[in-house]
Amino acid sequence: MSSSTKAYKDRNFLAVIGDEDSVTGLLLAGIGHVSDNDGERTKNFLVVDAKTATEKIEKAFEEYTTREDIAVLLINQHVSLSDEY
Repeated sequence: MSSSTKAYKDRNFLAVIGDEDSVTGLLLAGIGHVSDNDGERTKNFLVVDAKTATEKIEKAFEEYTTREDIAVLLINQHVSLSDEY
């Protein structure tokens, strides 16, 4: 394994669950990561709007809090507190 591959493998990421503007801003800042795990693409971000099912938000939360490569999870306050999301 090359040193650059090892460094990449040992990285920690920031994950975000939030509205489109917040997620877009963080993606523009460079936090976005999409990996291919056994043919399934996994992301470290979820865009939430009024139509997003609560189950989808909960599933993303569970995934991000159990992944070993996620060091910080940012959640918009209105997403975590609002009944409409």
